[in-house]
Amino acid sequence: MSVFEIEVAKRFKDLDPYDHVSNAVVIDYIMEARVRAYRLLEQVDRAIIGQVVARQEINYRRPILFGLEPLLVRTWISHVGRSSFTMDFEVWDEGHLAADAKTVMVCFDIGSRQSREIPKEFRHVLEANLHAPS
Repeated sequence: MSVFEIEVAKRFKDLDPYDHVSNAVVIDYIMEARVRAYRLLEQVDRAIIGQVVARQEINYRRPILFGLEPLLVRTWISHVGRSSFTMDFEVWDEGHLAADAKTVMVCFDIGSRQSREIPKEFRHVLEANLHAPS
């Protein structure tokens, strides 16, 4: 069971006209945390883990204002299916929950442009790190 805590920098260019981080940019922060979690799991071979986003849910809890302190993105694997898996996220800003999200990833074969079963070696890693928060 693994919960990864990943720092992601806020950038001045991420601000919208209301001087808070644009809601679209929060999805970028989540994607960055997901990619870094794969690295921590030592899963970077796209031929093995090739996948696409099938669903993205996000709840914006409070505005994220610009500051020099990085965001803390907590992420974990909450479900593993036949061809898909789900990662959950919490985006923390200065000790406050700013957003929570859920991303469903589907393993994908580029050649056939079809979903495929999660490869055995990747499934093993996902299942070994499956986490159900209390």
